[in-house]
Formats: sequence, C-alpha cells, structure tokens
Amino acid sequence: MKKQLLLFKFVLLALLLPVVQAQTIPARGAFIPLSCYRDDPFVAVADIEHLDAAKFGMDESGCLILRNKQVWVEDERVIFNTLDPIKWELEAVAWNPWPLPLANQQGDFRFPHEARFPLFTPERGPDGKIIRREGLQVWSPNNLHLGMNTAFAAANAAKDAAEAWAGRDIAWGSDGLLLIRPHFYIDFNAFHSRSAHGLFFGIVPYRLPGETDIKFYELASSWEIAAHESGHALHFALKPNSYGDDLGFSFWGESFGDQTALWASLRNPARVQQLLNETHGDLNQSSAATRMNEAFAALLGAGTALRDAFNDKKVSDTDEEIHHRSEVLTGAAYKIFLRIYDELKGALGAAEAMRQAGEIMGIIQMRATDFTPENQMTLEDVGKAYLKVDKEFFGSRYHTVLVDEFMRREIFDADSVREWQAHEAALPQLYLLPSWGDEQIAQALQANQSRLGLGPNFGLQLQSVTRANSTGGPARQTQIIVRLQLTEGRGPNAALLDNHGILVFRASGGLADYHSPLPDGGPSTPLAGDEFAQTQAWMQLRQAYQMRLDEHGVPLALVRNADGQWTVAARVPGNAGPFEWVDVFTPEHPQGERRVVGLPPVPPDTRLPSAIDISN
Repeated sequence: MKKQLLLFKFVLLALLLPVVQAQTIPARGAFIPLSCYRDDPFVAVADIEHLDAAKFGMDESGCLILRNKQVWVEDERVIFNTLDPIKWELEAVAWNPWPLPLANQQGDFRFPHEARFPLFTPERGPDGKIIRREGLQVWSPNNLHLGMNTAFAAANAAKDAAEAWAGRDIAWGSDGLLLIRPHFYIDFNAFHSRSAHGLFFGIVPYRLPGETDIKFYELASSWEIAAHESGHALHFALKPNSYGDDLGFSFWGESFGDQTALWASLRNPARVQQLLNETHGDLNQSSAATRMNEAFAALLGAGTALRDAFNDKKVSDTDEEIHHRSEVLTGAAYKIFLRIYDELKGALGAAEAMRQAGEIMGIIQMRATDFTPENQMTLEDVGKAYLKVDKEFFGSRYHTVLVDEFMRREIFDADSVREWQAHEAALPQLYLLPSWGDEQIAQALQANQSRLGLGPNFGLQLQSVTRANSTGGPARQTQIIVRLQLTEGRGPNAALLDNHGILVFRASGGLADYHSPLPDGGPSTPLAGDEFAQTQAWMQLRQAYQMRLDEHGVPLALVRNADGQWTVAARVPGNAGPFEWVDVFTPEHPQGERRVVGLPPVPPDTRLPSAIDISN
C-alpha cells in the first residue's frame, strides 16, 4: 500500500537509540577525528578530518553525535520518492536503513572500513521480491556513516568560513540551527529549503556499465555539494527579504553556493596542498577545486562534472536555466581569484597565496549581500556590489580587474560603471552614532524619509539592525547594517508593504550605501526620489485594493515585472514539506501564478542511464 505524504514531518528517533557505552566529554580545545570525502566518492578516497570537539553534541546515553548549536544531522525514519515534480507529492517507499549519526565505540567518527560504493541490499522473500512491512520496502540495516559525516563537516566548514568573511554571526535555519537530512529521498538531487530550515539530500541506486551489483550514490557524501547547499542557507540568511523565486536572485544563489564550496575548501591546508600537487601551482586550468559533482559524469556517462568554475561562459552563451546562467558569475569570480593569486604568489608562495586569494574572494562574496537591493536583483547588481566591497574593504585595489571581467562576461554593459558611480555620488549625507540603539536609529530614519527618496505617499519602518565586525583589507571597521520595510503612508498605523531597503553605515557613522525599499526597474524607471512615479505606484496600489489583491493574507508588494517595469503583487508562500513555491497574484494575473522556489540541479530533460528502478 502506497502512503502519500503531502506534509513533511520532523521525526525524532529517540526510540531507536541503541544502547552504547557512555563516553567522556572531550577536553576543551580537543579535536575529534572524522572520516569524510573532500571530493565525490567516485574520484577520491575518504579523508580523516579533525573537527573541534565543540562541534559535537551528546545524545541522552552520553554518546557523541553529529549535532551542535548550528548543525543537526538527523534522518527521517523512511526514504521518500518524489511522485509529482509539479505538486511535490512525496511517497514513503522504504524504511530508512542508515544508522544514527553516532560516534564509534572509540568515541570518534572514523569509519575506515566502509565500502566506497555501498551495495543496495534489500531484504527479499522466497519469491525474490523485496519484503514490505506496513507497505514499505525493508532494506537491510547498514552501518554507513561517510555521507552524514561529510555533510556535517561541510556545513560546519561553510558556516565558519562565511561568518569569518561576513564579520558576524549568521542565523541560518531555525534560530540559527540548520537541519540536515542526509538520506531523504531517491533522486539525483539535493536542495536547501527555507521553509523547512534545512538541507535535504538524495540517494541514487545505480549500476554502471559492465557491473551486476546495484550500488548507492549518497549525494551527502560529496563535500562540495553539501557546502554548496549550505551556501544557499547562508545566502537566504544574509538576504532575508529576497524573493526566492526572483530569477536574478536565483542566478546569484547558484553561483553563491558554488563559490561558498570553492573558497571554503581553500581554508583547509591539506586541500590546498592536494591542489598544488595536482596543478603544480598552475591554477589556470580545470581541477578538483573547480569541478562541481564529478559523480554526474560517472553516472551520466558524459563530461567531467555537473559544472566547472574554470570556464569562459558569457550571458549570451547561456540560457536562463538558473544553474546555467550562474556559471557566468562563477567563472568570472574564479578568473578574478586567479588574478589575485598570481599577484600574491611571488611574495607569499603558492600555498599562502591560494589561501589568501580565497579569503579575499570569500569576503567579497559575503559582503556583497550588504550592497545589493533587498528583494529583487540582477547579476549586474551583484557585480556592482563586488565593486563596492572592493572600494570599502580593499581601497578599490581590484576595481579594474573586476570591471574587465564583468564586462567580458556581459554581466556589465557599457553603462554599468557610470551607473554605479552615479549611485555612489547620489547617496544622501546621513550619519548615525555607532552607540545608538535601535530606537534612536528608527527615530533618525523617520526624520530623514524625504532624504531617503520617499514622497508623502510612502514611509518606512525599521526592520532590523545588524553590526558586522572588520574583516580583511586595509579598512578596519564595524559596519552597521539597517534594514527597512516600506509602508503605504506614514505614521504608526501605516500599512506594511512587502518591500524592503538596506542602508550600510561605516564605523565613522557615515552612510556607505543605500538601496531604497522602492523598486527600481532600471535607470529609466526608478521610483525612489520621483514623486510623480510614486504617485502612479500609489494609484496602482489603489487598483490592487479594488481587485481585492489585499485579501490573500499577505502585504502587497511593488515589484518589477518581466519587462523591468513595476506592478503590484500579493506573494503568498506555500510548501508541501520541504518543497516550496510562491503563488503570485497581480492585476495582470488576478487568479495567480505558481512559481517554484529552487529547481533541480540536473535539467529536467536529462536522463540518468545508470539509475535503477527499485520499485520491486
């Protein structure tokens, strides 16, 4: 009997905890060995990492477990299938045979004798068919830890790196805790879910040509895939007001994930040495660092990887499938990294130059989230944010390199730099004292609404204040990042709109950057500072009220449409378990349009000839 599961459930496994010998809590500053993969299991054997003991928790019986204040590894009791990629229906297909994420009897996470390519071992009856219990397949229990270990190590490494580069704690997941489901469903896919506050990894039963055994590929066993998905969680946390279905944000997000995996990997000295051995110090080539998911090639029988950061792709070379277009920004970022690496190598040596160039790129990547519009953005906006981070933290040292590469990739056009300079010149002269609390900041902003480009039909409300510490570069400072929400009208009873702005203040108190909560349809159709355009927008809101778009239970938003012009939308989020969408109601489409948040990493027309149907 098939069980349809339309709602995702968080299932605690306390009843399944085995009886183990209690372990003593490691001393402060101690490190715990952990087996994991740095590359896909198809291309490298497992490594032994050493993680700070503080990264681990203890279960009720006193056994170390893959859990801490920022990452929690826990499987469902069942394995799912995706029945309908549009409605996101899930079917529970089998009982989960993977063990709990516990330490071994020696109190660490070394599992050196695990099979590199684990076999698919269902329990079969006399008729040869897979045994079922309560309608679900029964697979023989296994003792495989490398997938969950790798996902845990990668998520922690990505979080630690991002916080160092961003200069602040990053509250991802739910209250800072990110859930990891390492064996969630049968699919060549892994994804981050904002609504379910976690990462979800697929497993792929496969048989390569010439083989007879069916084996499993655990996507959680790829460090770079786990770090990439962690990058999505970090990206959403750093841009909390982003529209997850916005095409520009999605292009950036896929590159953000790939770059997170790439730059974070260079913080590991063993990884750096491995790459130097592979490339002999010449990083201007494809390598284990640049190739994303080599398992794709092994299972699909084509190419070398799913994506490669070493590329020369341009906007005109790629379509609007988000992973394809993201390669343009990722390729540009890697070429910029190479220029920085070559500049540093003579003085520092190859290993240290690689590490420092990775740190610089990590800072630019993470801090760029402070210098882009909040709700909707383009790759051009992201490129301009890279220029701004370079200006604020590196004294515009890399300006020419950035501009040249973004022009070559068609992320910038002939007007992009001029527009960025005009934006810089038009910033209002605002100041705040770093010692001010939220209430004082809110009062100061209320007093300066007109200077922030808002006419009398609109106002703003303070949403949050974040303080970021100094990181790298000659400009040592603490930024104050202020997020705003747009209101219709002004005063305590003004209706909130689903539009947000961001201001960044330097440690000196001066305003470094500002992106208005009023949407910008491009240089020819700005709303900020244009009272006539804002009056038209206000009239659009009136029309939306007449069409009852405000009755969907969410604030209305002024948004850019596909033509770059503004319209009004009610954006209603929805989800079936961890799968997410947004139903968007506009005057043009009053019945609503469903837009999926996040798409599979493999194009939908791709066939996986090595995958095996295990329904019987």
